[in-house]
Amino acid sequence: MKNIIFAFLFVIISFSTTGQESILDSLFKELETHQKKDSLRVKVLINISWHLTYENPKKAQKYNEEALTVSSEINWEKGKAYAFRQKGISFYAMADYLNAMEEFQHSLNICELQNYEYLKSSIYNNLANVYADIGQTEKALENYNEYLSTVKKLNRRPDIINGLTNIGNIYNDNNKTGLALQYFKEALHIAEELKDEFYIAVILNNLGLAEKRKKNYPKALMYYKRASLLASKIDNKYIKSVALRNTGDINILQENYDLAKINGEKSLELANKIDAVESQKDSWKILSTVYEHEKNYKKSLSAYKNYILFKDSILNDEKKVEFTKREMQLQMEKKEAISIVKIERQRFIKNTAIAGGGALLVATFLGSILYKRKRDALEKKKVADFNTKVAETELKALRSQMNPHFIFNSLNSISDYMSKHDIDTANNYLIKFSKLTRSILENSEKKWISLEEDLELTELYIQIESLRLKNKLSYKIKIDEKIDIENTLIPPLILQPFIENSIWHGILPKETKGHILIEFKLENEMMICIVEDDGVGRKATVNTISENTSMGLKITKSRLDIINQLKNTKGNLKILDKPQGLKVELKLPLELKF
Repeated sequence: MKNIIFAFLFVIISFSTTGQESILDSLFKELETHQKKDSLRVKVLINISWHLTYENPKKAQKYNEEALTVSSEINWEKGKAYAFRQKGISFYAMADYLNAMEEFQHSLNICELQNYEYLKSSIYNNLANVYADIGQTEKALENYNEYLSTVKKLNRRPDIINGLTNIGNIYNDNNKTGLALQYFKEALHIAEELKDEFYIAVILNNLGLAEKRKKNYPKALMYYKRASLLASKIDNKYIKSVALRNTGDINILQENYDLAKINGEKSLELANKIDAVESQKDSWKILSTVYEHEKNYKKSLSAYKNYILFKDSILNDEKKVEFTKREMQLQMEKKEAISIVKIERQRFIKNTAIAGGGALLVATFLGSILYKRKRDALEKKKVADFNTKVAETELKALRSQMNPHFIFNSLNSISDYMSKHDIDTANNYLIKFSKLTRSILENSEKKWISLEEDLELTELYIQIESLRLKNKLSYKIKIDEKIDIENTLIPPLILQPFIENSIWHGILPKETKGHILIEFKLENEMMICIVEDDGVGRKATVNTISENTSMGLKITKSRLDIINQLKNTKGNLKILDKPQGLKVELKLPLELKF
């Protein structure tokens, strides 16, 4: 996301408010003079990592590893908890949410065992950052509010700034701009009282984002400029890169492409130096738009390829995190259940020794409790397994829609048209491709979209494939007059694997031009979706069916199973051989907006 979220909370050793470089110099000198493996060296190592996190997160991990090693050698549990937590923060800065979550969990386990209450609350703040980035707003907000409540009681003002800013980011991302500005301004007031330029720069950038949402572009640019200047003063490349890329976004909205190019290139340069994936992604997007405006389609295409690659890497990590989170929750519930059983057993033994006559009653009572807990645990596991299946299926469905072969074949086709100086066709192809890609990514988190939107995506996909095949195929879409395409909902691109199969395994091997019929009709509160082609059929392609086709069929069946389970319906999938071609019938429950 474009907000800067605080992933840290406090520094173990305090320094006066000076430049980042002088602080690091002091820390490096102290590390060099203090060679003894003790808690003081661990504190210095973690402080060095903290100050390197948003400058060079990969380098920061070197100091985290040493801090963890030393803490383990001297059996200092709090040091291990700090080191694990700081490792998570460094991964978070690199947008590696999966590894960040794992390190935070290691730290949290130690805090639970050792009862480090304040440190534990700080880790919940770090976990909330990850929840926020993967779109689990309610969970993130719950953790942030709990953390803010704790640090207010302790009157820890820098931590109060963190909590206020992070909550403000949540509200800003959910279009509650008025609330976001309240939290940001309260945080800025405290940061200015503390004269902490780092906090001030971060909050100024987030204030700019809130004003941008209000379309108050001049005020947003003012905040970004102040954030950028302050980031230069304290030599923080991460904050400056974010401020520059956000400035570039507004430059494009104001159609000031020359400034957008300057800010996009500067942001990318800084982001490359510190491996800031999010900034790299957004900077490439800005530059792609600028090059397209300049009619430099070759550079625009290259920039867009880089944007897609960074976008895809972040997106996949987000999906993996959701699965990992569920797995961690199950493990924690399992540990808790084991602990409860042990406690109950000990009580049972004690009660048996004291009052043998009451043993049967106690055993019966405990047995009923344990039975209920076991039953509840099984129910929770079923729910968790189902949710995991949903998460995995969503990821696989997105991957089938964003098939890498399709993406890069399309981009190569565009390059081919450019090399042949057929700029009009290349431009038309690029517009269709970018629109399809953007729509797929925007709809990737949605369970249902309107049939009207899905038809638009489907037509774009077929048109792009038709261009690649030199118009070897034609298509027709028939819709039952009883179907309101604006009000009727359908899972995004659920027919796409079958259309892809018809094109590449039905029509492509055919010597003549082929035709695809896509039809939607109503039948007993169910919607029948049909994909029919006049290709060579399954018999002719039995030995050439691709892995992607087989996977597409499995994914669609899995999506259908989930819908049937959620809606308590009996949707099904039929594949019928024709004398010439193939017919697929998918029966879905009728879902309406209103």
